[in-house]
Amino acid sequence: MTSPAAADSVSRRAGRPRDPDIDRKLIEAALVELGAQGFAGMSIDRISERTGVGKPAIYRRFADKAALAIAAITALTLNEGPAASGDLVEDLTRQMLLAHGNLETRGSVPLLGTLLAERDRQPELIGMYRERLFAPRAAKAAALLLDAQVRGLLRDDADIPAAVLLLMGFLPASYVSGQPLDADHMRAAVRIIVAGLKA
Repeated sequence: MTSPAAADSVSRRAGRPRDPDIDRKLIEAALVELGAQGFAGMSIDRISERTGVGKPAIYRRFADKAALAIAAITALTLNEGPAASGDLVEDLTRQMLLAHGNLETRGSVPLLGTLLAERDRQPELIGMYRERLFAPRAAKAAALLLDAQVRGLLRDDADIPAAVLLLMGFLPASYVSGQPLDADHMRAAVRIIVAGLKA
């Protein structure tokens, strides 16, 4: 199977420029598919029919279904930036709620499980997920925590990277446990994590 890196190299060969309108249509169609069918039911055939873009053109841009799904979900993370309220607990809770909403409403929670199952055969896919989804979300959480540290709200020796991992791990752990994922539940978890970082 063609790797995402190879697919990218194909799309960048000399010749007709890549049409950003086609990329946009494919991303939008993938989001519709994810929302209606989830990752398991997402169909490249239906995306091709919905957009009028042939499957060869789709696969020139995205190596496979997982790569397209990751690209689509990545587009959603643009709205998950740090809030500017200055209230650390509320800002982190808001970020987690946005991340949860983007994952849950698009039916894409199983995507991570699929990528983990395929990590030995296709390590580039989990690498893409890490680079395009995990890292940006982690960076946004770290920015909020570091700002609070600079303002003297957290200890100078507070382990920010560990706190970020705890925050990032809360959502998948909650999905597995079946715990409710409303604002109050997330806020309570954030308070526990933040309390461990305070002076």
